[in-house]
Amino acid sequence: LMIKAVTFDFWDTLYPSLGSNGDKSTAEFRAEVLHKFFLEHGKEFTIEEARAAYDCAEREHLEHWHTNLRQPQVKKAIDCILGSLNEKLNADQRLELAVRLRLKPEIDCIEPCNGVPELLAELSQRFRLGIISDTWLTPGEQVRQLMRKHSLLKCFSATVFSDETGFLKPHPRQFRIALQAVGTEAGETVHVGDSEARDVIGAKQLGMKTVLLDHACSKEDSQADAIIAHISRFKQVIRELSDK
Repeated sequence: LMIKAVTFDFWDTLYPSLGSNGDKSTAEFRAEVLHKFFLEHGKEFTIEEARAAYDCAEREHLEHWHTNLRQPQVKKAIDCILGSLNEKLNADQRLELAVRLRLKPEIDCIEPCNGVPELLAELSQRFRLGIISDTWLTPGEQVRQLMRKHSLLKCFSATVFSDETGFLKPHPRQFRIALQAVGTEAGETVHVGDSEARDVIGAKQLGMKTVLLDHACSKEDSQADAIIAHISRFKQVIRELSDK
């Protein structure tokens, strides 16, 4: 089948995640948010206690992924954090904390990975493009706003985020929704992402072609149709896959 569409993972594929360039990690930023939030509300927790509370919520998130591939609710994350700190908040305070944990000021400063704007502009002339991304405390709509800021959202026919579908990759529903949105069959579509377990296996189970973005150049046993070290190599790979 001729390739008609390309879907991408988002974080660490099109955009770097916080901390991927050696700066503070997402967990460190969120621990600082918790620390400051509770100080403002008269609770003097240490930064270590705040980090432990965030880590508790993150473990809950990973457990959801490992057990049922269902998107954990933000409410559950707040419950974990408050349980770890043995604290309670009213509804307005919980909402305020959830909004701060989105890290909008920090994420708004993130630029696309090198070469991504040019790549997407070129690909969008030839293929239908989509995004299939897991989210958590930073919702999909915030990711769309980030892409809109860089004039990249217009390149995409579909943007599928787990907080809106309720499912995490590699659940087949994530990929089926994207295929339906871009209007192509699985065999006509290539999925690109940096996770073997989430991206490659998830797309392969539906019959999509797959490209693994292996930043560390460490994967030798991937099921992907191709492995690249940098997103800029994708132009060559899509030509090779189109010829097969």
